[in-house]
Amino acid sequence: MQKMISLQKEETKLNLDKMKVFKILCIICATGLTMLTFSCSEKIKNIDHEIMVKVPESKLYVRVRGNPENPLIVNLHGGPGGYSGIDIKLMGPGLEDKFMVAYLDQRGCGKSLECNDKDLLTVQQYVQDLDIVIDSLRKKYDKEKVHIMGTSWGGMYGFLYLLADQTKVYSYACIDGKVNSNYQNHSLIDFETDRANEILQTNISVERKVELEHIVTELKRIKNSDFAQFHTDVNWMKHEVPAKLGFNAYFADTSKIISFKDVVQDTALMRLMKYSEEEYAEVGEKAEIVNTAFRNTHSYNNINIESDLKQIKTPTIVIQGEQDYVVGKGHAELIYNALTNLSKDKKELHIIPNVGHCPAIESPQLLSEILVDFFQKESLNN
Repeated sequence: MQKMISLQKEETKLNLDKMKVFKILCIICATGLTMLTFSCSEKIKNIDHEIMVKVPESKLYVRVRGNPENPLIVNLHGGPGGYSGIDIKLMGPGLEDKFMVAYLDQRGCGKSLECNDKDLLTVQQYVQDLDIVIDSLRKKYDKEKVHIMGTSWGGMYGFLYLLADQTKVYSYACIDGKVNSNYQNHSLIDFETDRANEILQTNISVERKVELEHIVTELKRIKNSDFAQFHTDVNWMKHEVPAKLGFNAYFADTSKIISFKDVVQDTALMRLMKYSEEEYAEVGEKAEIVNTAFRNTHSYNNINIESDLKQIKTPTIVIQGEQDYVVGKGHAELIYNALTNLSKDKKELHIIPNVGHCPAIESPQLLSEILVDFFQKESLNN
């Protein structure tokens, strides 16, 4: 009997202990739920900062957007003479939730101060500017290093910076960039010459024949020049000749071209970029100053860093639209093959089909996926 009573007491005690444990678990779960709810409500919000960085004799505009706790990507726009505002729409949606992106307006471009001094519109000055910007961003946002992505001229700009200093960069994405001006210039000249000669073999009017013969003659003159005063010629080659030969140097799908009028009439885009119509008109004027200065410089028009790419040790991804006639079809393969100091697991090559020089416009989703995969991989490796 006493034994039974003892067992009943132990069972009662055990049940009470179980109830205590259950209550404790309930408290833990409730507290955990509260903590989880609190954690979600305290999720780091994306930032949107506008910064003016002091550089020699100027100030450069940088728009910083995204998650400040995530890796920092510095974006280099094209040109020379472009601007970064539209990249916020084209590149931002796929990147800003996973990274912090710094959209730099280069010297004399976009919202940066105007620059009329040609002596300051040089490759050497731009490389120095970028170094100052990167140091400023690293300090402000407490980042040991940054990632860089550059498009078109920005693609070469990024490589020029890496050749000067790779110690501050985790990885680099070159999008429709160039490294060999001779390859770029002659690729377009040869393609247009061949296309004009093909049309000349067909049954065409006298007027059309005269027009095409003039194009062939001019292309020959340009090819035999030293490209010293190249601004007028290169714009003719890229913007006027293609229309007469039935192709577009920049776009595989011309329905996706974004004009000045398209941008100005897109009020949401203008608000996103923080431009008034008058301010946006000034962007074009500034671009002409910068582009003319670079394009009428012999050293820039003949720059060739292909053989120097063997010095690159920074993980690199090379991306190009399949129908890119601006830098020349095959330029991405040329760059990839020149990165001889990078093993296959440290470099990537992506050719995007049915796309021209502007994959951010023609194939934004695919470009975003490629960039996110690459930068996330390289962030995990560091």
